[in-house]
Amino acid sequence: MNSTSQFGGSRIGRYARQLDAGIGCLRFQGEMEREYALQIGRDQRRPAVISAVFTLAFVILFGVSDLVRLPVERFPDLTADMWGILTSRLVTILVLLGCLYICHRQRGTPRVAPLSVVAMLTLAVCGAVSVCLYKRNHLGHAEFAQLLFVMGAFSPLGLRFRHSIVLAAGVVAIAFAIRYWLLPMELQGQQFNAMLLLMLIFSGVGGYLRERAHREQFLLRGILKEQASLDPLTGLANRRGFDEQLEMIRQQARRENVPIGLLLLDVDFFKRYNDRYGHQAGDLALQRVASCLEAFAHRPLDMAARMGGEEFALVLYDCGAASLKDRADQLCADVRRLRIDHATSDISAFVTVSVGGVLLLPQETAWSALDRADQLLYEAKREGRDRTSVERLLPAAAVA
Repeated sequence: MNSTSQFGGSRIGRYARQLDAGIGCLRFQGEMEREYALQIGRDQRRPAVISAVFTLAFVILFGVSDLVRLPVERFPDLTADMWGILTSRLVTILVLLGCLYICHRQRGTPRVAPLSVVAMLTLAVCGAVSVCLYKRNHLGHAEFAQLLFVMGAFSPLGLRFRHSIVLAAGVVAIAFAIRYWLLPMELQGQQFNAMLLLMLIFSGVGGYLRERAHREQFLLRGILKEQASLDPLTGLANRRGFDEQLEMIRQQARRENVPIGLLLLDVDFFKRYNDRYGHQAGDLALQRVASCLEAFAHRPLDMAARMGGEEFALVLYDCGAASLKDRADQLCADVRRLRIDHATSDISAFVTVSVGGVLLLPQETAWSALDRADQLLYEAKREGRDRTSVERLLPAAAVA
């Protein structure tokens, strides 16, 4: 809560903390790593599909070229090798079509990384077979295409660096194994083997730098999103963040059929406080009230927010009517215990708050609950402030 960052402000979010901690190991802490994996899967789905379509087109063209260049009737002694080449082309085409079909059917579930691995390994095996059969029959070969397979493992196809380096090493191992199987006499003394290893190293360095830059962009986007949804003074959610989060929480509560406690609170006579002590002291007072409020939002689906000025909100997930009243009373008492001097208050020598609370039921909208909570807040203020006004009777929706 009180961490400092090179990005300014005494209260920073988890994205800024992660960026300050560094990303040299190419791995985030905790749940953020899973969030990044989902994000890269969504980001790279379209490039991966486009890449697969172009690869499929090239493989089909090579297959047509094979049929033209290697007619069975002219080269009866090459029939077996030719069928090996054509079979490898056919297998590659079927695998790529299968990957494209899966991507098309499962739009909402990013599966780019495993499909990329399957496609790359298929290309590596079939490509190495074709190259070796071409070379064995002295027909001219596309040997350097194997370098493209190594480079392709580090292309932006939804793979992270550690997966790419393992895949590229596997491609090199496959190329060596197939060359040893089909061309055992040419395995030694080959400059091409050294080129494969060098390509693995150079592509690995490029892949590392690419993922590092992508992770930095992910964090910077997260920081911008947090800054747009957080109040810079208190570090709580702002009104925009409150609206977005409350809708998400409401949908979850509707799935689980549980109520949500909603408290709106207002710092009593805050304009007088600013006039008496100054705006800097007023900001510090709001920060202390916010810290008190944040202590109540300790569960994952709880939320504390600054709605604007001296008005705050507290969302309590799966909170019953009795518990909501207890939380509201405790919140009032905790603010009093802060003992922030307020000489111009009509009701206390210290800063106090008024609270209005309702239950947001799964069947109703957030706006209706906010309106009812706002009415109860003003009821608490009319009745003398430094008190709570919590809805005692559940709305009719609770009975349904």
